Amino acid sequence: MASDPVQLEIHKDWVLLQVSSRVVTEGKPLSLRCHGWNNKQLSNMLFYQNDTILKFSPWDSEFTILRTNLSHNGIYRCSSKIKQTYTSAGVSITIKELFPAPVLKASSSSPLLEGDLVNLSCETKLLSQSPEVQLYFSFYVGNKTLMNRTTSSEYQLLTAKREDSGLYWCEAITDDGNILRHSPELKLQVLGLQSPTHMWFHVLFSLATGIIFLVNTIFCVIIHKELQRKKKWNLEIPMDSGQGKKVISYLKKDRYLEEELKCQE
Repeated sequence: MASDPVQLEIHKDWVLLQVSSRVVTEGKPLSLRCHGWNNKQLSNMLFYQNDTILKFSPWDSEFTILRTNLSHNGIYRCSSKIKQTYTSAGVSITIKELFPAPVLKASSSSPLLEGDLVNLSCETKLLSQSPEVQLYFSFYVGNKTLMNRTTSSEYQLLTAKREDSGLYWCEAITDDGNILRHSPELKLQVLGLQSPTHMWFHVLFSLATGIIFLVNTIFCVIIHKELQRKKKWNLEIPMDSGQGKKVISYLKKDRYLEEELKCQE
């Protein structure tokens, strides 16, 4: 069975920075060694990350970052004094994220109704190269802890209530507690169910309003027809006759009916 390939690099320089790996999984150690040409003894060594000094040592040529995180990405160098001070070429180090920030998802979209069953899932994924790492999950609403550090990435609201409305979020953490990430907040709103009495009140109120409107409409139609009939009859009677004097009285009554009809409209 063949082994995995190994890259071999040959450099010719007074000082060389040797690294345990150019690609490191988050949380794993990173070892640095400042090596002198022809194994010459080095002194007054400085280790740099992106031109920022990480460590000075008068004699120790090795430096180890025990637990790497994403801030350790960058270009590393070392410098040392042999007869004069020499600085190594830069080495690029990449830290691979162990797992991304989780995303909290709900089985039902908001708004919810009282009594609904809601499943909350804290979703993230470990790197395939780290099967030995165990993640623990916690669930929160606002500042209240719902479930604290279990291996289950799910949480249930068995019977949602209006007081369960709020901003929910979750947290994923490694078993050693060194890497912890939060999800964005998820807003859940739970609506209360209307009581039967409240619903019947609205139904009866709407029905009564409709009946009143219908009665007013019929009443206005009757008044309108009566006015039309009397106007036609009034036009057929001479104004200087005895009946004409009575018509004037009728016209006054008609004007009153017309005013009342306008009020109804």
